[in-house]
This record gives sequence, structure tokens and C-alpha cells, in this order.
Amino acid sequence: MTQMTVTKAHKTTWGSYTDRKNSYDDDADITAFIQLCKKDSNLHQYLSTYLPKKSLRFKPKMNGIYGVDLSIITEDGKVCATIDIERWSQWNEDWPSYYRYIHFLGRKEKFLNQYNVPFFMAFMNYSRTKVLMISEQDIRKYPTIDKYFKHKRVTDRVK
Repeated sequence: MTQMTVTKAHKTTWGSYTDRKNSYDDDADITAFIQLCKKDSNLHQYLSTYLPKKSLRFKPKMNGIYGVDLSIITEDGKVCATIDIERWSQWNEDWPSYYRYIHFLGRKEKFLNQYNVPFFMAFMNYSRTKVLMISEQDIRKYPTIDKYFKHKRVTDRVK
């Protein structure tokens, strides 16, 4: 039996929520993440360990809708770190018991080498009140493989 790989239609469906214009409309997710960084001292401290001790600011979608979601830049525009944000409909208040692993999508590997600065993957719960952060160093520990997702009945490239 041939296994179907993830298609553009799958990505559109999975990234489309009732509170978005389309699957690329993650502006509210980015805004919520920035607010979490400002409110949550643990998240702020975690990111700060990777950043220079300078005045920094967030710059959403520096390279358009297909680029990394968020950059942290200096006052003169130098990129210090990048963050891609995913929002998971299956995770709201409690972590789903059937989520045994975190997967970094192979199609996002381009972000690992984009600026030669720290990269992070941020997974937000559906209501945008919680975030799970994964650093580039942890992402790179794992090979990219073809993984069959039984629940979705598709194969995708993931770490």
C-alpha cells in the first residue's frame, strides 16, 4: 500500500482555524507569543540566555509570509535570533496524552541556517496561553526522517 505524503491541501487545512483569514494568517499567534515573552519571566529568561545584553525588539515576518515568523533584532536592525511559531489545535489546557513526541517539520529546516544566529521553534497551545520552546541545538540532535502519522494517515519529513 502506498502512503500519502503531506500535500499543500493538508497544510492549508491543518493551519486554518476559525479565527484566521487563511492558513498563513498567524499574526495573532505572533502577537500572543510576544506578549507571553513580556509577561512570563521564565520564557524571557530562557530566551535571554541566548541573546546579547543590548536593547532588542521583535520584528515579525522580516522575510514575508514564507519566512521565519519572528526575528529578534538590535536597534540597528541586526538579527540576533529567529523564532518560528506553530499553534496546535489539539493542545489547549492540557497536553494531549497521545502526543509522545515533538516533531520539527523537515520543510522548516531552511530556518536553521538562515542567519547563523540562534533559532527556536515555539509550539503554542490553541488558546495561546502556553508555549513549548525548542532550541536549534536540540532540533539538530535528530536526523530528518520520513514518519508515518497513523492518525492523519500521511507521511511527512520530520526530526
